[in-house]
Amino acid sequence: MLLSIIIPHYNLPSNLLERCIASIVQQDIAAEDYEIIVVDDASQEPPVWIEKVFPKTNIKLVTIAHGGPGAARNRGIDEAKGRYIEFVDADDMLIPGNSYKQCLDKLRREKPHILRFNYRVIAPGDKPQKESTRPITFSNTISGAAYMRDFNLSGSPWNYFFKRELAVSKGIRFPENTFHEDEEFNTILHFHACTLIHCNAVLYSYCIREGSTTANSSAQFETQRIEDMLRVIERLGHFRNVYKSNINPTQTKGFEHKFTMLGVDAILNMLYNGMKTKSIVDKCRERLAPIGLYPLPKANYSMKYRLFRILANSKAGMRILRTFISSKKPKKQ
Repeated sequence: MLLSIIIPHYNLPSNLLERCIASIVQQDIAAEDYEIIVVDDASQEPPVWIEKVFPKTNIKLVTIAHGGPGAARNRGIDEAKGRYIEFVDADDMLIPGNSYKQCLDKLRREKPHILRFNYRVIAPGDKPQKESTRPITFSNTISGAAYMRDFNLSGSPWNYFFKRELAVSKGIRFPENTFHEDEEFNTILHFHACTLIHCNAVLYSYCIREGSTTANSSAQFETQRIEDMLRVIERLGHFRNVYKSNINPTQTKGFEHKFTMLGVDAILNMLYNGMKTKSIVDKCRERLAPIGLYPLPKANYSMKYRLFRILANSKAGMRILRTFISSKKPKKQ
């Protein structure tokens, strides 16, 4: 079997999950080439209706004790039989057309560790769609580390296919019962990926939904997200120390780029959460300084980073940042 499509599910309206599954089964994919694994994370009403609504389809429903999206994705990896895995969020959907077939044909032909693709964003109320495009500066296969070195690797786990054996052989898992679980998984997966290719096909619709995890903006929620992000960064710091004596220069540069951007994200989230300047600086010194992320390291990633670094590395500069950065976190797009 070529592909396992894993859908984590938790307390969603049934019409959203049905829409998601329908968008998959309507793709031009031979039934024997894929399976759909819906992992229900202890919802109040598990989607036991799936078999009735989608009879005679290769869909499997698995229920687990509540452990968050990380636990659901881990169980999906355990259950998967396909050579490749794709994650699809239950409130998102695939785009009709031949984009999916283009990607699967590339997987068969080139057999990479990772294949990344483009996506579009749909805002609440069916506002005009935005297509995410990324300038492609490589025409041949590169490594996942080279991708991290040259691009800002997002935390999204749903805009690529990856070889199941890579995750299994390296023991790459999502942390459970935490936010930002995808940042850790993505970083380590790309660090180990020897072959990465890109397909310009736009095949995924990321649907911004009021009430979703990424749309929640309560102070308590954001405080917990900051704490979980700091823990992810600390665990990645430990990962770096374990591998530092046995990695190549590209892996070093790729990891450090992503690691540094996570430090920037942590500071930005503290600013978005309205933390006082002294509290932000104290938190950076307490949690980021021991792993070499504060003061932010000198690097020529971009002019924007260089300016942010200068300001964030002092109390006076942090105060300036607070005047320019809204205390309300922008919606993820």
